[in-house]
Amino acid sequence: MSGSLIKYSRNTENAPKSSVSTQTVAFSHYNNVSAQLPVDPKTGEIVPGDVQAQARQCLINIKAIVESIGHVMDDVVKINIFLKNISDIYAVDAVYTPFFQSYFPTRTAVGVVDLPMSNALVQIDAVISNGEGTPSTSFSPSEEPCDLIPPFGLHNNQAQNFMHNQMRVRVERNPVINVPISQQPGKLVRNTENAPKNPISSQNVAFSHYSNISAQLPIDPKSGQLVAGGIKEQTGQCLKNIKSILESIDVPFDDIVKVTIFLRNLSDIQAVNEVYTTFFPDSGIARAVAYTPARTIFVVSGLPMDSLVQVDVVISHGDGTPPQAVEDRHGLIIRASNTEGAPRNSIHTQTVAFSHYNHIAAQLPIDPKSDQIIAGGVKEQAEQCLRNIKAIVESVDHVMDDIVKINIQLKNIADIGIVNTIYTTFFKGDLPARTVVGVSAISMGALVQIDAVVSNGEGTPPNFAK
Repeated sequence: MSGSLIKYSRNTENAPKSSVSTQTVAFSHYNNVSAQLPVDPKTGEIVPGDVQAQARQCLINIKAIVESIGHVMDDVVKINIFLKNISDIYAVDAVYTPFFQSYFPTRTAVGVVDLPMSNALVQIDAVISNGEGTPSTSFSPSEEPCDLIPPFGLHNNQAQNFMHNQMRVRVERNPVINVPISQQPGKLVRNTENAPKNPISSQNVAFSHYSNISAQLPIDPKSGQLVAGGIKEQTGQCLKNIKSILESIDVPFDDIVKVTIFLRNLSDIQAVNEVYTTFFPDSGIARAVAYTPARTIFVVSGLPMDSLVQVDVVISHGDGTPPQAVEDRHGLIIRASNTEGAPRNSIHTQTVAFSHYNHIAAQLPIDPKSDQIIAGGVKEQAEQCLRNIKAIVESVDHVMDDIVKINIQLKNIADIGIVNTIYTTFFKGDLPARTVVGVSAISMGALVQIDAVVSNGEGTPPNFAK
């Protein structure tokens, strides 16, 4: 990694530890939190009780991790909830809401076939804003971190204390787009009437150079109901909702850097792609370079409202939000990249970098030379997925230890032990944060699929850079 920011990996005794992941990995202005199972950290066992008791323990574990690094739950910008039974989401909501005092993060909720512990009913991971940033390699973590804009004219150290100990969200009105904004220094929470609203999640939470969007269901925002029709109509509505949210915050559709599509039926992917390609690329510039975001297809066992599809996106935020140096707030560009060393796909880009992160498309166990699934079992397939990721990471002058978050989908969750024996060999330093789920199907009949988020120390250049 050629830049100066460092990855900051941390664990606390107050949440369950794992030998194959780190509880939280911070880089630049975000912390990535590993998926938390409903495990009591004192006993190492699933807590007794129903899905509400389990969901509460997942959130208690996340809260313990968040507080162990000097943050509060209102610093959470994105929550992902994985349920064995999607109908349990309403029970989970009842225990979910008390954990947030000022605003609700963006959220994605899906049903999955299995979780890493057989008696777990729910698993939750999170992304946290990191107002203090991470320090440069020339400082120790306890010394002065990277450049910030202090709120209200305070010095950096005063600003950090103010942000984390005193500041609370206040609701204002955006005079330009006339939508509610909850605002902390650097954090904007926004909703528009032109997309479906949810009383316990925000449509959009922006911090630093990224905007996080709640997963969009195929809901007509006027009626609040699923649109009529099949998978094509539902996919189109999900993407229309996302476009409405982006337009409400004056962000072009081609600023999307990563898309995750949650499907009930893998056989629907061709129909989804027919609709998807009418939305990407969305501008003349993007069409000229054939830009498409990184992408993951995630087959689920259930979705809210019994929908067939749900779409989740991550958006670059070129104007940024403070805290950050003024010269770093404007003109950053999206840098999309492909390498012959990993499988190519006409629908997505292998890696899309913006600011201090690279987003890597989900990798199947495909040999890039033959474009076919490799021979062998889950061990060989997991190794090929990771080789593909390694080839992509190295093609953009990074190393595997720059990865901050890994997401693994398994056809058989019982294979996780075999996968772990291969997985750990790809990292020399602290392991990334991680989420593992069992799914009903993976493209091309694969047994495993893996995607990743990579730190990008050098950032991406302004658009006037040569």
